[in-house]
Amino acid sequence: MRLPSYSTAKSAFTSIALMRLGQKYGTGVYDLLIKDYVPEYTNSPGTWTTVTFNNALDMATGNYRLAGFEADEGSSCKKAFLDAETYNDKIKTAFNFPNNKEPEQLWIYHTSDIFILTRAMNNYIIQKQGGVTDIFNMVGDEVYAPLHLSAGTMTSLRTDNSVTGAPFGGYGLFWTQDDIAKVALLLSEQNGVIKGIQVLYPEMLADATQKNPHDRGLDTTGTPVFKYNNAFWAKQWNPSEFKQNTCTFWTPFMSGYGGITVVMMPNGSIYYYFSDNEEFSWYDAVDESTKLKPMCP
Repeated sequence: MRLPSYSTAKSAFTSIALMRLGQKYGTGVYDLLIKDYVPEYTNSPGTWTTVTFNNALDMATGNYRLAGFEADEGSSCKKAFLDAETYNDKIKTAFNFPNNKEPEQLWIYHTSDIFILTRAMNNYIIQKQGGVTDIFNMVGDEVYAPLHLSAGTMTSLRTDNSVTGAPFGGYGLFWTQDDIAKVALLLSEQNGVIKGIQVLYPEMLADATQKNPHDRGLDTTGTPVFKYNNAFWAKQWNPSEFKQNTCTFWTPFMSGYGGITVVMMPNGSIYYYFSDNEEFSWYDAVDESTKLKPMCP
């Protein structure tokens, strides 16, 4: 059965794309400025002159209207973005947020930020590799294909309802069970290595998956409070939350609309759950996984 990715694409496509660019061209790509690669920023009521690729991936551009949990995401402005079919309409509505803070100060959930970043990365690789390149096809050729993902994973929803349109970035992929398991293993146990080749920049991957204690990411709004780093969510677990566990640890996870969760545990377990009923039920699975192997050495 093939199921929609929804926002797991933010982690499994857009974040992977930036990690791949970092591995190929160096970590300076993370600090590239959105304004230098997406000229439509000039029509924005916000401030984009200092927003980096990494700021956009963290959803911390400082450009937003409402600071409540996913308040902007549920607004009429975001509906206009999601409904837009043409590239011109989609990029215009993506930039339609005023400035309220400096970058990297506050996490605000914005699928539109991921679309902007995807476009910026696309224009960056066109400069590096030539005009026939596409950021989604790069990830498909250099990450998905070596993982032997299914043929249906090699396409993305795009603007203008066209195979030559701009990939959405924040959603628009389709997974099988095998696909999402392979991607999750690449990001966790395999540490971004495929067949002995490092395809994803390891330090950025470590930050995203909570293996770097010095970079946990930003606090999310709402309850409970998670961490968000490089388009990955994370929850910290304490011994009091478990029957079996006696240590504190982190579980990074991908999350998608409707009830999609892909959890990567430090004991090597992967738990994925796809629902269309707004159910995000995975805490008990983490507790049960401790029976397979302890979470901490």
